[in-house]
Amino acid sequence: MKMKKTILTLILLLAAALLMTCAAGEAGKPTGTRLPIVAEENVTRDCFFANGTQIFIESPKADVTGWIHDTEVQEGLGNGFSPSKKPGQGAVISWMDDADIRYVYVSNNSKVFGGSLNADVEADVEIDVRGTDVRKDFPNVSFLFGGGYGGNVIGDVTITLEASQMMYVYGGGYNGSVTGDVLIQSTGDNWSLDMVGGGLASSKTGDVVADVGGNVTLELQGMMISYMDTLVAGGLAESISEYTTQANVDGNVTLYAEGRNVYQVCGGGEAYRTDENCGHPTANVGGSVSVELVESRVRYYAEGRTTLLGGVFAGGLGYYGTANVGGSVMAVVTDTIFDENAIGVVLGGMAEGEGAVANVGGDAYGRADGDSNPANIIRGCVTHTGGSGEVSGDISWYYTPRDGMTDY
Repeated sequence: MKMKKTILTLILLLAAALLMTCAAGEAGKPTGTRLPIVAEENVTRDCFFANGTQIFIESPKADVTGWIHDTEVQEGLGNGFSPSKKPGQGAVISWMDDADIRYVYVSNNSKVFGGSLNADVEADVEIDVRGTDVRKDFPNVSFLFGGGYGGNVIGDVTITLEASQMMYVYGGGYNGSVTGDVLIQSTGDNWSLDMVGGGLASSKTGDVVADVGGNVTLELQGMMISYMDTLVAGGLAESISEYTTQANVDGNVTLYAEGRNVYQVCGGGEAYRTDENCGHPTANVGGSVSVELVESRVRYYAEGRTTLLGGVFAGGLGYYGTANVGGSVMAVVTDTIFDENAIGVVLGGMAEGEGAVANVGGDAYGRADGDSNPANIIRGCVTHTGGSGEVSGDISWYYTPRDGMTDY
């Protein structure tokens, strides 16, 4: 079975090996390093670690006269800023260093982390992305993580997007957990390919965890994009080797999105296995899930899969993995258009493959308002090729035409 393109892209771009460490403890000064790519051992990518310091990300300007640069950070990244860089490509990251403002340029292939590299940091992470150019055909930053790479964030994460252009956005860490809450909020015209509220767990070297200990909230307004994208409100656990991966959310998950052009929306987490010899991934949500999609379009996009896509799932997605929701789930679509072949609205989760599980422990509620036209409504879970899933509580679905509420 052909795997999802977005997941395979992640595998090619993110590494399992770590080349250097930084000090654990309270927030420190930002640093840079280079990490190898698993599929191309001799190629490296730039990474920037905020180490718990609040950072701002924006597009480079044509005139950089008077900007202050941190030479040490530039050398660590291996690509210091230069006026010869084409304006708009890559990003400029700034932060306060005592009474001074520091700047550093990173390429559009870079990955930016709010946490640390292979170490814990005790801080509330704040990342503010502002004023980047959403009309270009390249991202300002390829990957943005609220957490760390192989290290935990002991605190909360807040990511604010304003007219931004990030390829992939994760509220949590990469093989690192966040103990507190995660908030991703956006305003203005934002561009992104995939967004995950929790963390990413993926490894070829050992068992890994990328949990979120608190609640996850995504408030996405004005997200006008041209590509079909994926929204996963929980965490993403992908198994690419024999080792086990988990990206759980202990608390509640809330997703509000408007103006999206999507082929898949998942209220829970996604657990994904790339090969039958890989370990079992887990992406559970311990609390309740709420999903609301407004003035959007849900596209049908099969990409060689046997499973129909183009769906809004209140629960989790388990592809030969486990993606349960412990509490109740809710999915509401308002003035949202679905393609004719789209799966529509699923009030539970989806489990595909032997050993796959996508249960909902509480009630499931769904509603279509305004001009929404989901062709299919599945009152429960979708299962394929040996997967299992059920909703333990009551299931209710309503359609709200303009003259009142009626059972659909």
